[in-house]
Amino acid sequence: MELELATDAEAVATLSRLKPLLACRDGRPRSQALKIVWHDSPERGLLAEGMILAEHRGVQRLERVYPGAATWLPGQPVPVVAEAPDLAALPSPLAPLAAFEGRQTASVHQSGGRAVTVTVAKGILRSVTAERPAARIWLSGEEQAVGDIARLIAGAVPAGVPLTSLAADGVALATGRPAAARHGGAPELPTGPLSVADALMHILGHLIDVVLVNAPLAVRRDGDATEAVHQMRVAVRRARSAVSIFQGAFPGGALGPVNDALKHLSARLGPTRDWDVFAEETIPAIQQSLPEDDRLRRLIAAAERRRRESQAALAGYLESAAFRLLGVELAWLVSARFCHVASEVAADDAAGGSPIGAVPDAATGSVGSVPDRAASLAEFAGRVLQQRWKKLVSSGKQIDDLDIPSLHGVRLRAKRARYAAEMFATLYQGKASHRFIRRLSALQERLGVLNDGVAASHLLTQLGGPAGRHGYAVGLVTGFLAARAVRMRPRIVDAFERSRRQPAYWA
Repeated sequence: MELELATDAEAVATLSRLKPLLACRDGRPRSQALKIVWHDSPERGLLAEGMILAEHRGVQRLERVYPGAATWLPGQPVPVVAEAPDLAALPSPLAPLAAFEGRQTASVHQSGGRAVTVTVAKGILRSVTAERPAARIWLSGEEQAVGDIARLIAGAVPAGVPLTSLAADGVALATGRPAAARHGGAPELPTGPLSVADALMHILGHLIDVVLVNAPLAVRRDGDATEAVHQMRVAVRRARSAVSIFQGAFPGGALGPVNDALKHLSARLGPTRDWDVFAEETIPAIQQSLPEDDRLRRLIAAAERRRRESQAALAGYLESAAFRLLGVELAWLVSARFCHVASEVAADDAAGGSPIGAVPDAATGSVGSVPDRAASLAEFAGRVLQQRWKKLVSSGKQIDDLDIPSLHGVRLRAKRARYAAEMFATLYQGKASHRFIRRLSALQERLGVLNDGVAASHLLTQLGGPAGRHGYAVGLVTGFLAARAVRMRPRIVDAFERSRRQPAYWA
């Protein structure tokens, strides 16, 4: 497999003196000049399609700059769309837009008896009006050995999963605009034939990108930080939901390490997000009714101190080597699994066997033989959606009489059904899937108000609870939350009934 890491010139210098890496080097490194020139039309026609023409040593390749709808996993090499002589249909004329010029050094290292080639590029990104230093590290070899060397490097120097391609950085330098994020929001599957395993890799790759691209924003103490933490937390939840959905289509325990890494990150993000919601949504609604209450103001000040402490702790983690290693680990796990599946599919096709990622039998849980991979994914999606829908409807029986913990269970099932519907939406034509998602979102949002109240109660306990120094203000907040929950119940029942009456469009 191959894996790419982004770093800087100072880290590259440190890397050349890193004793554990030097100790496993096999032979002398080889160094040569490296120059890549990226071209586009004056109207930026290629960039409008998310592509660019790269020229290196006289060879021209049409490459992707941004993933678009295609699968481009984090840390994986730039996808090549076409190479000469298949470039005759490109717009004309083409002119240089940006370039990278420097040196690349390749060395072979041993890990567990397996060779890994480490290629380090260090140089200058240039456009007509600007330039800046840039550096990248590429690793190539057997999956486990690549992972070992990547962890060694990322643990010792500030090298992590690239948030943008080198070409995208060059385009940003030339245009004066920040490079666009590789992915954002909910993942959508590419159109066309896709196996169950390929679908999961696409989804996880998208969501890991969302996590990593929001991390630098989350450490800033401005309005963007709150939204960035929220986007990271939602992406982690979607990714864990995807692991839960797809784990039955993989050998036992294959997705366990991915889920463990995501669970660890979720535990880091949760407290900060809870304090953000409390400070920016719950408290302002109460303060609007009691703007002059000094005791409420003191509680708010205490809550804000706790929030800043939580934000500082999260920022420290997101800027640490531990988080950098977590990002590399997630990218490696997904890419390694993708490479492994690809080799299994190739071997399976050669042997005439059943496809990787066949659909688990509903009754036995065993994997059956499905001859067509596209049909396999559609059948898999239908079973997942039906199962999650049935659990949601069952949990909401007699919803008028359910207590708060039971309604929390309904919310979780609504969220899981919605995440599944979002993941598989491109498999279904028409508006039914989008209407299904929209109604589940409304139900989840209304139930989320109750959940925010539960989370706020836990935070109030950390501030001393009703018996502490802020007891009076805690009582005010508790009363407000209880009254809001009562007002929200009819709206929850209405949203649930609207969701329950929807037809099963996947059937």
